[in-house]
Amino acid sequence: MKAAVLTNWENIEIQDVPVPELGEEECLIKVRYAGICGTDLHIYEGHHPTAKTPVTMGHEFVGTIEQINTKRETSFKIGDRVVVEPLISCGTCEACKEGNWHVCRSLKLLGIHTNGGFAEYLKASLAKVIKVDDALSDRLAAMTEPFAVGFHVNRRAGVKNGDRVLVIGGGPIGLIVGLVAREGGASQVVFSEIKPARVEQIHSFGFRDVINPAVEDGVKRANDLTAEEGFDIVIEVSGSQAGILFATQACRIRGTVVFVGFPGKLPQLNILQGIFKELTMMGSRVYTFGDFQKTVKMLGNMAASNTCDLEKLITDICPLEQLETSIQSMKAGKNNGKILIEF
Repeated sequence: MKAAVLTNWENIEIQDVPVPELGEEECLIKVRYAGICGTDLHIYEGHHPTAKTPVTMGHEFVGTIEQINTKRETSFKIGDRVVVEPLISCGTCEACKEGNWHVCRSLKLLGIHTNGGFAEYLKASLAKVIKVDDALSDRLAAMTEPFAVGFHVNRRAGVKNGDRVLVIGGGPIGLIVGLVAREGGASQVVFSEIKPARVEQIHSFGFRDVINPAVEDGVKRANDLTAEEGFDIVIEVSGSQAGILFATQACRIRGTVVFVGFPGKLPQLNILQGIFKELTMMGSRVYTFGDFQKTVKMLGNMAASNTCDLEKLITDICPLEQLETSIQSMKAGKNNGKILIEF
């Protein structure tokens, strides 16, 4: 089978490799689409703290089950369209014992620490596989993983009907966070973004208000948009120093700030804002398996509602041979949307 193997940092080779051999309670999946994530870019560049080469990246994908190796009764069958929750937890640390598998002390991921979806086939634990409803397109199903990130962020934030939400950073994850917030009943979803192409994309999804701190006073605009009260919930996705400082400034008294974006270096945080406003400040990391399952259902509902074309998030669909070129276009800032690899 063909696989895109990261043989060394910033070097991907399309190789002919053996089809994975199944262990117990595993299935073989024929990949249909695999999405490129910002994390894949960090791995490619050699910036991921625990990734090693050689590895086949890719943790966002949809495919069909080709083989199943189990001795027990299972609801899965050959030909099922499925997605895979890619987390690999140790099962023995304190977090795992408490059921918080997604924040395992030694958390690993399919496509980072084991071979992933940038290949014609991959194997996965049956315990991590989720069926995809027939009404959900392959392309949209391939984005289940980033939407699960957005679902978990909103659940952590406690977004509810009527909330005013500010999302700082309008890249793919930020935009998804905003879409999920709107789906969850937020009465007002505002973005903070400085890149014109991203601002245009945000508007194309029906979001009216975008704060651009590069050309206006962000705090004043946030106050103007909330009758001087501030936002109920601020979700920081950019990971930038400016975004982190803006988050606490734009949040209302006793509001909630959720930090999602990875900063390039240890940032400063205005903790006095947290004290004086009595803010609830928290982090959000990946998702639980339950979040992943619910995300599949949510995507089906969003697609059926026809309120917006979610596939507009996809800016390019490329063959496996163009994976490295696609990653390089992301690195150069030439593509701000979601790129899918098609098999």
